[in-house]
Amino acid sequence: MTAKLWLRAGLCAAGLAYSAVAQAETLPVEGIYAAETDAPSRAQTITIAGFAGRGGERVAFSIDSALRGAIIERRPYFQVTFSDPLFGDSYRYDRDADPRGGRGNGEAVMRGIAEVEVRDTDSGTKEVEECAVRDNRGKCTEKKKVNYPCRARNVTMRPEVRLVARNGDLLYAKTDTLTVSRRFCKDEQGSPSVDSMIEELAGRFAQGVRTDIAPTYRAEDIRVLESRSGIAKEDHQAFRNALRLTKTDVGAACDAFAALEANNPKDITVLFNIGLCHESSGDLDAATQSYETVLAISPRKLEPEDGLRRIASRLRAERQLAIHDGVDAR
Repeated sequence: MTAKLWLRAGLCAAGLAYSAVAQAETLPVEGIYAAETDAPSRAQTITIAGFAGRGGERVAFSIDSALRGAIIERRPYFQVTFSDPLFGDSYRYDRDADPRGGRGNGEAVMRGIAEVEVRDTDSGTKEVEECAVRDNRGKCTEKKKVNYPCRARNVTMRPEVRLVARNGDLLYAKTDTLTVSRRFCKDEQGSPSVDSMIEELAGRFAQGVRTDIAPTYRAEDIRVLESRSGIAKEDHQAFRNALRLTKTDVGAACDAFAALEANNPKDITVLFNIGLCHESSGDLDAATQSYETVLAISPRKLEPEDGLRRIASRLRAERQLAIHDGVDAR
């Protein structure tokens, strides 16, 4: 086979693989998934107080934005306030805020620090082709290669944050080391903005804080299993019809999968898809039972394990929401 034919065959195979992924049958699963830590759910309002260090204010702003964006059941999960009132369009922070004191209106106080280190290092050279000679009409007639020295700007941030309840309980703590690097060369105009790099790192840290302390709503499409190897031959057409229905009528597809169970009581494809239907409809107990049945037949099967993890997170989120709505952290 010629190189051209090999290339064409490879492209066809890649196209078929892509088409299979793009057209995979799925069922919709949506729900509220748990925060990484439970204790912050004791607070409904958080007062952002002092954030020290070169990157402190940027981290405070980023956490404020991230927490205000935590919308659960169509309302903000936290009410975010500041220990000092707003003046114009700028925030003021009380760097002496005391979680045990009465300053601020939050049930918990968040304080932190973010030290920043900026370091430029050699980063080799960059070869650039430039015009060496031009004719009288300005057209380049001869080119040359020029090497320009380059540097790497490395910004490291070491943020720390503490969330403390008004009674003094430590609800949450996070420490991290984050680094971003930008390469720049002598032929370029200017150099990377340290402020924008600090902002990037602060945003990454703030999103981690948001995920740690507030639940997350997530909607996704989970693939059904499609193998027919364990399904009775006379049910193959019914199974194919069920797969097609996932694209147009989820309820009908799930009824079709359920109808296959009687004749295929131990087939992991049928049982998993039934479990996924239960998860999609919000019947988490039935989904758990189906996934556990699949794992009893086929231990270490990844899809039901993933399903059980999703369910465990949703149940944990329910407990966090109950704490959040019913307990005063002060």
